Amino acid sequence: MVNHKKHTHYINKVMEVFRTDGLRLSLDELADKMGVSRKTLYNHFESKDALLGAFIHSWMTDMKHTLEAAFNHSSDTKANLLGAFEAVDALFSDMTPIFLFDLKKMYPQFSGDEHVLGSGFFKEALKNNLQKGVAEGVYRRDLDTEFMSDYLTFTTFAYYFNKMTTNTGVTMNGFFKNSMAFHLRALVPGEATNH
Repeated sequence: MVNHKKHTHYINKVMEVFRTDGLRLSLDELADKMGVSRKTLYNHFESKDALLGAFIHSWMTDMKHTLEAAFNHSSDTKANLLGAFEAVDALFSDMTPIFLFDLKKMYPQFSGDEHVLGSGFFKEALKNNLQKGVAEGVYRRDLDTEFMSDYLTFTTFAYYFNKMTTNTGVTMNGFFKNSMAFHLRALVPGEATNH
């Protein structure tokens, strides 16, 4: 029987190593960077794929909880929207191009799941925010919330992943927040004339 607390501890250590060093590490190298033995890793995970699966699951759970908190932080719909994009910036801030490239190349089944699940949850939360903002009069009354949530989610995530995996010299700090600030001009009546 696996000790849940220790299992979580090892997942967190794995997250640190994968995010900074990528996925091409052998289990021996991974164990060394984590400061544990290979046997210890095998006591908690049956394979490197199981380890990666646990990492992806943990990261997605963190993302969901972080976004739920950001989208529901206050009664200010627009502030919550910007806060959610800031939260995504924070979630992705320690992802390196090598990690994203390795994930996409070595484990397309996981990178596909990550993108679909992460952006899928984000899209739903974004749509709820847009609908609430339209009902409150914060966003344009004629806003197609289904289209806009789909468009903003796809363009934002696709652009980010493309830039991070094809141009290792690019910095994406603040990308999500800056992207949303740009798009708010189209969402909020009169916002375009204020900038």
